Amino acid sequence: MTQPLRILLVTNKCPPDFDGGYELRAFQLAQALRARGHAVDIVTSKYRDSFTGERSDPEWVHRIFRYVDVSRARGPWRKVDRVLKHLESTTVAAENVPAMETFLRTHHDAHVSQKSATQHSTLNTQPSPYDLAYCFGMLRISFAVAASIQRRDIPMLYHAGGTCVADHFFHWPEKYRGYALAMRLFTQGWYEAEHGVDFRHVAYVSNFLRDREAERGHRPAFSYVISRGIDFPLGYDVERERTQPPVFFMACRVDPTKGIHHVIAAAGILAQKRPELAWRLEIAGESLIPPYREQVDAQIRAAGLGERIAFLGRLGRAEVLDGMRRATAFIFASIYGEPFSSTIIESMACGTPLLGSNDGSILEVVEPGVSALVHERNSPAELAANMERILDDPALARRLAEAGLATIAQRYTLDRILDLTEETFRCVIADRRAPVLSPAHA
Repeated sequence: MTQPLRILLVTNKCPPDFDGGYELRAFQLAQALRARGHAVDIVTSKYRDSFTGERSDPEWVHRIFRYVDVSRARGPWRKVDRVLKHLESTTVAAENVPAMETFLRTHHDAHVSQKSATQHSTLNTQPSPYDLAYCFGMLRISFAVAASIQRRDIPMLYHAGGTCVADHFFHWPEKYRGYALAMRLFTQGWYEAEHGVDFRHVAYVSNFLRDREAERGHRPAFSYVISRGIDFPLGYDVERERTQPPVFFMACRVDPTKGIHHVIAAAGILAQKRPELAWRLEIAGESLIPPYREQVDAQIRAAGLGERIAFLGRLGRAEVLDGMRRATAFIFASIYGEPFSSTIIESMACGTPLLGSNDGSILEVVEPGVSALVHERNSPAELAANMERILDDPALARRLAEAGLATIAQRYTLDRILDLTEETFRCVIADRRAPVLSPAHA
């Protein structure tokens, strides 16, 4: 795409106040698009009270929304609290929609209304109108904020990193009796406003996610697959010196969906079978569910693995990438159907062999036995065997690393992803005159 665009990028959260890869990738993409000459504004949520770092943003990041955090409740009232959080995630529109309206009046409407008066000026200081809105994860700021975008006939592309749209409008109303009724009764009409949002164009992070959304009832008229890209130099020095004794490295939240208990079970199997092998397991990530952390700690003690396994806590991205580079192998052990894991492509881009569970979209990225060793997601025994193979066969580790790098270079560089993104923008803008459909009819 040769002509620079003005893009409005909407996202739940934004670095440095962010929770995970989805928000980080939205910011990364905005930076990369700006580097290509596009004008990008991010509108996102205000800093949360829990954020303790430096609250510093570039001038093109605008923090205008209130974010409704996910429920952390435990115990008998957790389900009630989650329902209340879902209601609040929609009613927050009463605060966030006016904030979006105010922002757009300043950054979009002013130029549109004055365009004829300024089009011959050699110095036009008014912001230009947005050619497209690119919306990431809006569930916690209310989908209704997008209605303000639609009213201005700004083409919209929704980027799906999960099943939020399908769940909110199709799956949950079908699965949980009373969900839709409660939303209509207790959200002062905002749920109906959300239903009017245009989800005709959706970019999914994987075919796996597109299929899952379709199963849950959402089949947009136009769908695209735009995965994530690598924004750092590829680690072609696969024979570099690595940590000794060998380290198996993980980077993920410490919760049951990430399969850490399976990895610990695999470590126990390997330690019992080959006690002479020297190795360690390092796990980087925040522990958000104390009972689960207590469970895996007890599992480690019972297996006598206390000297082999270390939890590193939450690390910065640079530290995580350094851990990947130093590791003998990276372990991805998710068990919940992950739409697209950034750590899969990041570890491969670092030139580190990947041991991955057959979960989610992994088989869209890797070829088992060629660019990664893949185990069934609920089989610690298979993972233990793959860990043993890596330790016993350095030549295999090197071949896996080299094939992984070739995959990244061909399909997952940031330039490749940007090319796909710009082409998708072109398709969305070309369709701007099509009739707007609600999720129920898209």
